[in-house]
Amino acid sequence: MQQPKTPPKPRVHAPETSKRRTLRPVKAWTRGSIEVPAGGAVFLAKFCFDWRPDASSTNAVGKIEATLHSSKPAEGLMKFVLFDDEAKSYPDASDAALRAFGCESERLKRAARWTQVINASELVSGKTPFADIYEKIRPRWWYAAIVDCSGHPRTIDYNVHMTNVKLGFLAEFSFDRVGLVGVYIFMGAYSFLAACQLMALLKRSTSAKTQHPIRLMLGICVGAAAVGTLCVLLNTLWYAYHGEDQDNLYMAAKLLKAGSKYTLLAILLLLARGRCISVPLHVRDLLQEARILVPLYIASVTLEVWGEFAQSRTYTTDSVYRTYIGDVIICIDILILALYLRNLCRSWSAETDTPKRIFYRTWGLTYSGAFLLLPISVVISQCVAPWVRSEVIFFVSNTTHCFFLGLLIIGLWPDYAQPAFCIDHPSALATTFGVKTELLTAGEQREELDGPKELSWRGWQGDMELKA
Repeated sequence: MQQPKTPPKPRVHAPETSKRRTLRPVKAWTRGSIEVPAGGAVFLAKFCFDWRPDASSTNAVGKIEATLHSSKPAEGLMKFVLFDDEAKSYPDASDAALRAFGCESERLKRAARWTQVINASELVSGKTPFADIYEKIRPRWWYAAIVDCSGHPRTIDYNVHMTNVKLGFLAEFSFDRVGLVGVYIFMGAYSFLAACQLMALLKRSTSAKTQHPIRLMLGICVGAAAVGTLCVLLNTLWYAYHGEDQDNLYMAAKLLKAGSKYTLLAILLLLARGRCISVPLHVRDLLQEARILVPLYIASVTLEVWGEFAQSRTYTTDSVYRTYIGDVIICIDILILALYLRNLCRSWSAETDTPKRIFYRTWGLTYSGAFLLLPISVVISQCVAPWVRSEVIFFVSNTTHCFFLGLLIIGLWPDYAQPAFCIDHPSALATTFGVKTELLTAGEQREELDGPKELSWRGWQGDMELKA
């Protein structure tokens, strides 16, 4: 006769210090003020903890410490509850389900990994639940929540601190957060690309006196990526020491990285419309692209920041790109891709020069991959474990971004640009815009060109009409 299996021991341990009233200096914080519905539950924070085969109550891999500062009204009972991402502790996190998460319900008893009853009247001096986490099988998310037991809605002021104590310098990092190694790698990659593009901008072309604006745009694109990655690096180091993002560095990184992405897309959209290949680039072309991309840039950054803020309090292991907000961001990229392909087909159909038609058909389709950086990254990330998805998205998106920046830097190198580009060679397309125009010297007289005659945009346009 088989002996009944011994139930597994809980992987959370609350030492005697769990009821102390003072809070030691901490680094990693999730803090704020939140409303708890009557008889319902709200999640305060989530954190992915490391694991060790020899983890135990005396050899913890993580720590959770929360301080509940105040409650309005300051009466009644509530519970501080810990859940994890196991199926039996992973209930439906919809609003209706959370409201039905009764304080004494069987559902809560089955799902909760650890609870502590708190009297709201004792929060005047603060209450600090404290627990150790010891995972033995795999990295796992843990969630801190408050459940109301009084039947009255209340507002709670709180701080939650969770750490991976075995990760040393990176103890404040959730296990799913991108670490320093990846950031250092791409900091080096973007710095190298920025140095190459700076050399290209400083290199004088033999047929043009000033750099073409398309190269200046590429320089801005690469520079924004490098500075944005530097902000990511500084913010990561700040987080390692303080346990929180530095708001200015966080927003600067978001804006610069997204700015680099949309500047790259603007360059490719201009090329798809035949600018710098079949026809010269003009100010109105840049304004037209700006009218399309600037609103999308603002919307994309806003949605991503909003989604990440909401995701930190969501009872899920998914990233922001697995939410409806992420779907909107991905759809924006797909819509821009559709616009790019439409313009590319039109330029290919209208072009009569064979080398340029080949460029549209080969390199034009190759560059279309730049519009799929995020969608492809998200698809690939779904094939790996949840705790490495953010890192996969980071590596795939930055690797492909570096790849396409490198292609453009090589393809637009002064005097060695691809033959389809008309920005260096002494042709009508190069000399009408590639030397000095209203973009570079607004209000100034056009200088004499190094050629037999000076062509203007109107003169070139008239010649083309006569040929037609």
